Amino acid sequence: MFNCPRISKIFQLVEHYSYKPDGLLCVLTQPCSRGDGDFGNIAPSLPQDHPGGAASGFFSRLKNYSVPIPGRKKIWGGSRNNTTDNLNPYEANIPHYGSSKGPEAMPMDTEVYESPYADPDELRNSVVLREHLILEDGELGSGNFGTVLKGTYKMKKAQKQVAVKILKNSDNDGAMRDEMLREANLMQQLDNPYIVRMIGICESENLMLVMELADLGPLNKFLQKNRYLSVKNITELVHQVSMGMKYLEENNFVHRDLAARNVLLVTQHYAKISDFGLSKALTEEENYYKSKGHGKWPVKWYAPECMNYLKFSSKSDVWSFGVLMWEAFSLGQKPYKGMKGNEVMQMIDSGRRMEPPANCPDEMYDLMKKCWIFKFEERPGFAVVEPRLRDFYYDIAQ
Repeated sequence: MFNCPRISKIFQLVEHYSYKPDGLLCVLTQPCSRGDGDFGNIAPSLPQDHPGGAASGFFSRLKNYSVPIPGRKKIWGGSRNNTTDNLNPYEANIPHYGSSKGPEAMPMDTEVYESPYADPDELRNSVVLREHLILEDGELGSGNFGTVLKGTYKMKKAQKQVAVKILKNSDNDGAMRDEMLREANLMQQLDNPYIVRMIGICESENLMLVMELADLGPLNKFLQKNRYLSVKNITELVHQVSMGMKYLEENNFVHRDLAARNVLLVTQHYAKISDFGLSKALTEEENYYKSKGHGKWPVKWYAPECMNYLKFSSKSDVWSFGVLMWEAFSLGQKPYKGMKGNEVMQMIDSGRRMEPPANCPDEMYDLMKKCWIFKFEERPGFAVVEPRLRDFYYDIAQ
């Protein structure tokens, strides 16, 4: 009936359904009182007006819910018009802290999130035909590889806005082409709401990688232009990044370039990890990737073992995530501002770390410092970091 991977204990079951409905009508929220100790009713509690009867039970009180009509997204807590925040794709449709309806949920909790590129009939293969792709003027970004343009992908059932990464026209340099194809192959293995989805490859006048579009651009630039963002909003975005990174950790992928510039915003409340040009997929037997030499690396985001021993793992991604947190809570400032790479390395080796950003919550700075523990074996993984952020987000959402 339900899909609960790797669950063997009752507390794991409760935890699973606390953050994802996964077959239930909605997620579990607060535990009910045992009352007289009668465990006869072990079903999840239902609202008084539900055909199931009285609101008492063993697991929890359920949020208000509506049964989805087949083929339609599930809408929680009322109409889409109940909000003035047009940037949030899910917050308007779910219960909030401060009401009797329970805590604010994440996209994965409500099924309001649905990738516009997830139709298997549309994406049965990874090739995008050039005649189905319309490119627009104006760059979304650029790099050594070439440019990123906004475009429209004409699918069978709809047209979707996309981002198109185009290899620069220097005879389509063989090494750069191989690197882009490797990135495309890696991205097509990933499937998570908080990671930019790879749609396909288009072979035409240039090699093109077609990806889903995150319209608001990089997190650091958005924060620099929108300095009004609340701690709650920033924590929400950072937590989503941690969920994407936890997914990579669980699937043995090392990102190697995690920074606020490589987190793209779909909306003010919805972040996705991007740029997998340096990423590596590890085998089951490997727990780190060892580089053959130094490259053009983002030293200010790299852990000591990366620079000293050329070793990269999920634990070095955690270090980078701590720097990303500092960027987010500083509203897009540059880390180690004014310092050169060798000065940063000397500072870290001496045991010193960046000071907390202004108005950064103590809990969040404490988590940053844990991400910056010198010995990687003592550093927490994303399996520890993500729940810490989740708990803090739900605490301040009250």
